[in-house]
Amino acid sequence: MPRSSRRLAAIMFTDIVGYTALSQRDEQLSLRLLKKHREISRPVFSKYGGREVKTMGDAFLIEFDSALDATDCAVSLQKAHYEYNKRVTRKILVRVGIHVGDVIHQDGDVYGDAVNIASRIVPLADGGEICISEQVYDQVRNKLPYGLIKLESHNLRNVAFPIDVYRVSLPWEAREKPDLRRLKTEPTLVRKYTPAPQRRQDSMGDLVQKLTLKDRIVVIALTNVPEIPPLLAKFAAEVDYSRGETLNIVSGIETVKVVTDSKNLSKFTKLVPKKLILKVTLDAAEIVISLAESVLNTPGVVATISTHLARNGINLIEYITCSPHAIVVIEQKDALRCYELLEEFATGEKYLKV
Repeated sequence: MPRSSRRLAAIMFTDIVGYTALSQRDEQLSLRLLKKHREISRPVFSKYGGREVKTMGDAFLIEFDSALDATDCAVSLQKAHYEYNKRVTRKILVRVGIHVGDVIHQDGDVYGDAVNIASRIVPLADGGEICISEQVYDQVRNKLPYGLIKLESHNLRNVAFPIDVYRVSLPWEAREKPDLRRLKTEPTLVRKYTPAPQRRQDSMGDLVQKLTLKDRIVVIALTNVPEIPPLLAKFAAEVDYSRGETLNIVSGIETVKVVTDSKNLSKFTKLVPKKLILKVTLDAAEIVISLAESVLNTPGVVATISTHLARNGINLIEYITCSPHAIVVIEQKDALRCYELLEEFATGEKYLKV
């Protein structure tokens, strides 16, 4: 019989934003960044008494004796990466989730709701951010010199009861980006950019407000027959929008395209008969381009974006527009390159008239 014990502990999960897409695009670079990430992280974990339970690719599972130790460690961890990122062009963006509760120790691993909940909190953070559960908040709120900002309530997957989640407001954030204190979270992000104000008039930099990139997307092509709408309605009801899951539907005369998360493919194929599925495109990614309201009165924006991407060798699987947003669906291997091309617009590095 395997030996096991139960104890109260604070559990920290970390991962690197965009690591999966980067590893598919440039494996050697991703391995170098992963090595550097571990070199930065492990001394910080040790300093605060964190016990490294295991690594899972780019992710760490760390156990602490107290919620305060875990939160202080997370702040130092983000500070260390912040200082590193100031010196390099290829940044390592880490997100952290922390929960406190009962865990079961068995054969060198830890199990239990605390582990599950901590892993579900991580995707609610953006790169460089820390999210904590309400149980952690209750233990640290009067002991930290940082603001704690409550996020919109979420029903965490495979968690039976609702849990409030808070973001730790880090002191260097205000120097790096506009205030992100919000009551509503974005979908699970790979990268997010919010441009500085005062761009030149009539440039794409004025019109592109935010970029949101997400990997692990599939595109499903269906025959457009009367059975499809009710089947899609059933599938839409099973998509967990509170977790930032994706669902975009484009209907044509003969076909319907469904863009959703790869993890939802099995749900979809159980609902929709195989005979109605024409094609499934795996290993895709999507970038949501949030545009300024003035785009409604600016002709040529959509064409400018698609032309720029095509000229730079990006194959668009789908291009969906619903003003003031546009969504480009590309192959996952092209995701970061496509993001960088669009970022040129947003930062003004690539000045194009429209």
